[in-house]
Amino acid sequence: MTVIHAATGSNLKDEVERMAISVFQHKALRNDFYDRWTTRSLPAEEVRVFAIEYLSRTIRTSEMVALSVVNTVDRTARVECVKNLFSEYGGGNPEKVHLTLLENFLTDLLGRVSGRPVTIDELYREPPLTSTRSFSSGQRELFTSGDQRVVQGALLAQEWLAYSMMVRLYEGVRNYKSYYSSEEEFHERCEYFYVHIGEAEKEHRIQAVESASQVCADLTDLARVQVGFDGFLDLTVEYWRGVVARMREAGAPARGLETRAHAAAVPAARVR
Repeated sequence: MTVIHAATGSNLKDEVERMAISVFQHKALRNDFYDRWTTRSLPAEEVRVFAIEYLSRTIRTSEMVALSVVNTVDRTARVECVKNLFSEYGGGNPEKVHLTLLENFLTDLLGRVSGRPVTIDELYREPPLTSTRSFSSGQRELFTSGDQRVVQGALLAQEWLAYSMMVRLYEGVRNYKSYYSSEEEFHERCEYFYVHIGEAEKEHRIQAVESASQVCADLTDLARVQVGFDGFLDLTVEYWRGVVARMREAGAPARGLETRAHAAAVPAARVR
């Protein structure tokens, strides 16, 4: 939990920013999932788990931003949330809606590593993990809170995690470049990440600080923002913990086959 320093008036924005940057040291970003995802190319079974669970988690993102508009009373704070929502929906271009870009990316990547076409309907039909459902229900509870300060705290955590999450996910995707015919093809397929790593998430972070600051008139307000902030981070920790555990389970049979194949190949090589 972030320690709140004594502050009043304009200094409260500094406290909100201090709260925001605390995500960089949190287990929501420093965890086994990211270690696994960024350091190796994983078998199709594990990539499929990631695709299903990440899609199930992310499908609610724009909805949560919309709820932050509805459940925030302060007009200036609402304006910042609306800017965020407009960006999520591709700036008015249906083809650039962030969820659409994600769907295109996931089906393409999973199809390549699986060696067969994968449809988005196929992924949506898969039931998510209990831990993923818990994340979604907890997220909704935070964003529908009757306390706009809690709502803004949750939005602050969501947006400050998002940029760093995108960077780490993209670094992991680079492990699959061999599945693409050229550098150009790989980068063309990664538009979802470039939209976020570019301006979108940077702007969202600024907007989230502004909107959270607008609902903070004193330290009591700041403490309530902290409740929403910490709540979202805690949900995220458990979400990634569930995902990586399921990935390990799914990948175990594939790793067993590789081990047996290698063991069989060694004696054969010696005979030759």
